[in-house]
Amino acid sequence: MDAVLLLIMAASGLSAVSSQVRHQYHFVYDLRNMTEAQKYCRERYTDLATIDNMEEVKILKDMAATSQYFWIGLYDDVNSWRWSLSDSNFYKDGEAEFRSWETGKPDNYGSGEHCTGMTDGGQWSDIDCKARFRSVCMDVRGENIK
Repeated sequence: MDAVLLLIMAASGLSAVSSQVRHQYHFVYDLRNMTEAQKYCRERYTDLATIDNMEEVKILKDMAATSQYFWIGLYDDVNSWRWSLSDSNFYKDGEAEFRSWETGKPDNYGSGEHCTGMTDGGQWSDIDCKARFRSVCMDVRGENIK
């Protein structure tokens, strides 16, 4: 499995690298709401996880096999769903639009679900941003070649 290299299991969580896209993911076991998780990831890494293909979904699913939900960096800013890492130069064509919704699309039940959690099965669900879950941070290594 050339594209995936498991690096370490540390007290702070698991880490994995996707060499094709040069993202290093860090699973964080501490429970936080979305804002707290984003702040933690930005202070220690680059941001919450950005996922742009099914290979990365599989990497995160494998990392978080024992966690029902965990935060990734997708949120609803009222106009559209956006990634927490907002630098448009980071994404190749179509990557920022990648989605893996559990029900085909977010349902925004009760108009209060504006953040995204990924299930241990790899599907995404819109969730209340105040909920407390584990999270996956991303560290970007090198330049992203378009």
